[in-house]
Amino acid sequence: MKNNPWYKTTFILQALDVKLDLDVPHDVFSTMRIDEGTFLLLENLPASPPHSVLDMGCGYGALGLPIAAKYPNAQFELVDRDLLAVDWSKKNAEKNKLTNVQAIGSLGFRDLPEKKYDWVLCNVPARIGTPFIKNLIEESCARLTTGGDFRIVVIRDLAPVIETLSKEMAYACLEIARGPRHVIFSFPPHLREEKDEVDLYYRDTIPLQGIELDRPHDLGGDDPKRLAHGLPLLMDTLPRQNKPERILIFRAGYGAMVAVCLARWPEAHITAMDRDLLATTFTRRNVPRDSVEILEATYLQQLLEQGEKFDLILGELSPSAGEKVALAEIEVITQCLKPKGQALILAMDKLVKDWIKPAIEKTKLPIQINLSREGYSVLRIGK
Repeated sequence: MKNNPWYKTTFILQALDVKLDLDVPHDVFSTMRIDEGTFLLLENLPASPPHSVLDMGCGYGALGLPIAAKYPNAQFELVDRDLLAVDWSKKNAEKNKLTNVQAIGSLGFRDLPEKKYDWVLCNVPARIGTPFIKNLIEESCARLTTGGDFRIVVIRDLAPVIETLSKEMAYACLEIARGPRHVIFSFPPHLREEKDEVDLYYRDTIPLQGIELDRPHDLGGDDPKRLAHGLPLLMDTLPRQNKPERILIFRAGYGAMVAVCLARWPEAHITAMDRDLLATTFTRRNVPRDSVEILEATYLQQLLEQGEKFDLILGELSPSAGEKVALAEIEVITQCLKPKGQALILAMDKLVKDWIKPAIEKTKLPIQINLSREGYSVLRIGK
């Protein structure tokens, strides 16, 4: 795994009288250390041994895998909307020889079959929004077996939200434990009632070059500086004369650059790629489905395996993914270009200084600094 550019570190996890080696990738939740909330929940699990467990939002497996090791006769489903997290949960299950684990990509419960679990566990994201948390409670309690337990850990700031929702919904709720920064709640089974359709992830609608885009809660990389300076800089470098026939946009997010390209080149075939199922869901929402191919994929390398070639590739380097990932992605991008194609990649100036310029001098990569402004640069890659 240490040769994998996504590899960051390995944690030795000791909990529940088991010891696991967990390989951790860049750019997922809790890569500096295993989250305190995870440990608190591991210390406060239901008393009765389970036969079936659902870990919602599994990450690289820090919560679900030690429990699976503790209860080898139970069946575990580890679910995450981030396909990178799903892949590394699979890797960690295999590494620790846990054959009772299935890792699944799903946006919440959307892509899961209807079935019952003895335990549903979740370390709730801090920024996910109240509508999703309410749905999480409803769906989890409805999927419990008789005597089952839905147990969650939240940061202290979210504890009042859980308490208020449980009262409004008339759901039984018990506080199990309280740590320095986290609180654990337990819910018993509850029948799902007829409910109104709620937009679980919608945050707001923002304008971008005359286009209205719906934006979700809890999608990284959408800070005000990037919206005000980063994306406009990338848009300013788009080709003005040549009309690309095939365009790839990676780390497409909720479809901002996809919508811009579609408005500029309506006849182009656009592939929008992201590993986050929330991102691909909102891309479908923001652009016509029949105009854009949505690719839910973890690694750019998968494009090479499909033999894809593009006239224009657009995307961004991820600071949290690390230097090795950035350089590996640039190598793949170069191979995915048609003979006269080009790639335009947005990067923070700090990444250009620390990663890209040394790599250009060392490896003679075909990269130029196309334009710089307000702390961002656009890299041009061409054959």
